[in-house]
Amino acid sequence: MNTLLSQVGRLFTAGRPVALGVDVLLGDDAILAVGGHGSLNVPAETGSYDCHGALLTAGLVDAHTHPIYPHPRLAEIAERAAGTSYAEIAARGGGIVATVRQTRAASWDELELGLRQRLRQWLLAGTTTVEVKTGYWLEREGELRAVRLARRLADDLWLPHLAVTFLGAHGLPEEFAGRRQEFIEEVASWCPDAHHEGARFADVFCDDGAFTVAEAELLLGRARTAGLALRIHADELALTGGALMAARVGVVSADHLLCIGATEIAALAGSSAVATLCPVTALTMGRTPPARELLAAGVPVALGSDHNPGTSGATTMSLIVWLAITELGLSVEQALSAATLGGALSLSLSDRGQILPGMAADLTLWDTDHEGAFAWNPDLRPLQVWRSGQTRL
Repeated sequence: MNTLLSQVGRLFTAGRPVALGVDVLLGDDAILAVGGHGSLNVPAETGSYDCHGALLTAGLVDAHTHPIYPHPRLAEIAERAAGTSYAEIAARGGGIVATVRQTRAASWDELELGLRQRLRQWLLAGTTTVEVKTGYWLEREGELRAVRLARRLADDLWLPHLAVTFLGAHGLPEEFAGRRQEFIEEVASWCPDAHHEGARFADVFCDDGAFTVAEAELLLGRARTAGLALRIHADELALTGGALMAARVGVVSADHLLCIGATEIAALAGSSAVATLCPVTALTMGRTPPARELLAAGVPVALGSDHNPGTSGATTMSLIVWLAITELGLSVEQALSAATLGGALSLSLSDRGQILPGMAADLTLWDTDHEGAFAWNPDLRPLQVWRSGQTRL
């Protein structure tokens, strides 16, 4: 049955002026019509939802997450807060490889339960699409099974839509110490199966202490041949050339980008890449990405929580929007656009991120009457969330 969202006080959609006093007609999966209050031709037997003058946006999009793991590394997080560096922790077997050991030892029932609980938190907080990376097995069967798990949960209507990313090259596993090239070739050989199992993207951690530009480029080339679109962790820890390579090879999204400058921004502006920025991780490292400079150069910007067991436990994109405004220097309009249309562009999803006829019926009604609340309240909550046209709160 269709649903009429009546008495929307303010409707924010990226690239359009804010509309006042609006009705929105939803079908089973798509937005059917948008117009002034009382102006729409509403079919018989249409349900109604009174928005009571609240703010309506497209459902938020989290474009960078690592949510498949058993436990957060809380002791390490406390150490880092006290001044121990990430490199020091990693050198003694902590960091990503510590989570790899935990994840390999965990039961799949435990992993699925944890993932479901986290994804449900995203939806309850107004996020209707989440990018989900693998990367905590670093061996074939675990990585492929993680792809299958995420792809299966993508069909659960009580969870967000999921975009699945194969991140087999998240780090070098302990059993491949001293055999980096062999591991890259192994991961490259898994790409066709990852695509077959339901991954849409391949990602690689290209940075100081991770994989080199040459190694990342080899892997991304093989991933593209296997049918996967390309993403990259680039220039987060040091300026290594990852962003320049990303622009050259045509990635969909270049993420983090904490160390880039004018040369890298110009290269990204001349490419098809979206810059996906992760404010929580940036702030924990004491750096901020050049968000305003990227937008000024014409680079589309998306936002991600970078939810992961070692740095960010965030599952609330309104917090990420608030940080983009207060810490990255974006306007409310720029930050909300990055968390909706920008995220959709980062995930190559042309059917969401805006409230327009034909777009997906993924919407969030907020507990406020003005979008300025995103700059005031880091814990802004929804009154209602529609996922594929159905209420989910």
